[in-house]
Amino acid sequence: MTHLLHIDSSSSVPSVSRHLATRFREAWDESRPDATVTYRDLAAEPVPHIDTDGIFTLAAEPQTDGQRAAAALQSELTEEILEADALLLSAPMYNWTIPSNLKAWLDQALILGRTLPYVPGAGPLTGRPATVVLAYGGDYGAGSPNCDMDHCGPYLRTVLGKVLGYQVELIIASHTVLPYTTDDVGELEKAVTSQREAEAAVRERARSVASGLVRA
Repeated sequence: MTHLLHIDSSSSVPSVSRHLATRFREAWDESRPDATVTYRDLAAEPVPHIDTDGIFTLAAEPQTDGQRAAAALQSELTEEILEADALLLSAPMYNWTIPSNLKAWLDQALILGRTLPYVPGAGPLTGRPATVVLAYGGDYGAGSPNCDMDHCGPYLRTVLGKVLGYQVELIIASHTVLPYTTDDVGELEKAVTSQREAEAAVRERARSVASGLVRA
């Protein structure tokens, strides 16, 4: 049976990134009604940032109750990733990068020799599809004046694609702050158009991923 891991990270409810992930899930459920889903809301139930106990367990067998708890969490998160045939991850850009709760999840879940390969791109997740849905307040696209300030999309593409080996597709809705900062109709249309295009893209991506997955 096909299995999807869905991660939301926006602290806002509702939010553009969550809305787009929901549109993905609707198309996914229509295409694969038999599929199972593991869902994590990192804002509602945040994963703790990695601490001394968590670092210790990465290199040695746990010795204390704190280290055993840290190891249990890391094992739970890594198993969720390894069991998923596909990944859906949604995130807003916060201060030009990913939310801290998403970084905490990555730090706890990417374990060398388990999810994290010794050789980049040659691990257990290689070839699996990952859909990353992002919401940007402004325009950070290629050729824009602020394109070099985007430390959100490129970082996730590096970690998920180059290192873990996922087949990554980034879908971005931009200009999301315009409805709160301007009354200019022309400017507002940028936000409307970007979100409309992103909604169409996530639906198409969901259908494409769902139809392309066959459990061995």
